[in-house]
This record gives sequence, structure tokens and C-alpha cells, in this order.
Amino acid sequence: MYNKIVRTAPVVVEGANLVEKLVLLPRWKVLQNQLVREVQFKDFETTWAFLTQISMRSHLWGHHPTITTNYNYVKLQLCTHELHEKVSDIDLKLAKRFEQYIESYTQEE
Repeated sequence: MYNKIVRTAPVVVEGANLVEKLVLLPRWKVLQNQLVREVQFKDFETTWAFLTQISMRSHLWGHHPTITTNYNYVKLQLCTHELHEKVSDIDLKLAKRFEQYIESYTQEE
């Protein structure tokens, strides 16, 4: 497997621009300058399949979320540390990709 880490300069997204972008990510919230999403999967195995997938994507994009997990529960927190803990375009891009992965593992309403 070829692991090329892609790093791009992050751009802060805030205010009305952030609100506009979050329309496309309705299950994500902004709490304390972070994008936050909580997910409950059907079982432990599904949870870890998801975590493995997001860990690889995060690594390849050179951006690493804060992840809290317990059995079938996952909490994701995204912010850009080099921008003093603010939400960036990279966080939004990663949230969008994570949302695609979540949809592939769940049938949320």
C-alpha cells in the first residue's frame, strides 16, 4: 500500500461561512471551536472497522481528529491545532469524508 501523506495549508472557516458549510453536514455541531459528531454503531466490530477507516484517511491527509470511543459509541472532534484550535477547510473536508463512511456503516434516520 502506498502511503503518501498530503499536507495543504489550512484556511480558517468561521462565522457565516462556517454556518453555510455546515448545512451540508447537518449531524455535525460546532462546540468550543471544534466540529463534533457522535455516532452509535450496531456493534463493536463495526465501530472498529469505522475507526480503522478514518484513521487511515486522517493519516493520509496529515490531519488527526480527537476520537473518543466505547464499545459501539464514537465521538469525533475536529479542529486545526496550527490555527489555534479553530475549524478549517481541512476539518470540513475530513468531516464530509467521515460522514460518507458513517453512512456506509449505519442506517441512521
